[in-house]
Amino acid sequence: MCWSRQLKPVRFNEYAALRFLSNALRAMHNAQAPDCRPIDQLHTTYDGIYSLCLGSLYLHGLLPSGKEGYRALAIQLGSEQLRLTPLQRDKILNTNRYLQLMVSDCPEQVEDLVCQDMLGLGQHTLRQARRVYPDWFD
Repeated sequence: MCWSRQLKPVRFNEYAALRFLSNALRAMHNAQAPDCRPIDQLHTTYDGIYSLCLGSLYLHGLLPSGKEGYRALAIQLGSEQLRLTPLQRDKILNTNRYLQLMVSDCPEQVEDLVCQDMLGLGQHTLRQARRVYPDWFD
């Protein structure tokens, strides 16, 4: 993927690797706060999963270059590194599209079931990251 300039090689820095993980852990924690509105839960959980996907790419010495579609690319590659199923990957990608529509159009109500599903997927992604990259958590 580097040849397409969609990804760029990066030099590893332990502090940066820990920032990706810390951002994900904080987002997952904040999304579960009792006063968090459903749209905020959805967005915060998505951000946590996205941070784990970016971090998994970073651990392989790569990051998206910021070109169009970089978020979807990071999610696709990161979810593969984290050994998520295609269905789980697609839920994350659909959430990304949904959140983009919410920002550009009129915000609408987010169903609790959608939020709970995404919260569960966020916790699952965190467990997968711990399994795949145990040293990242030490």
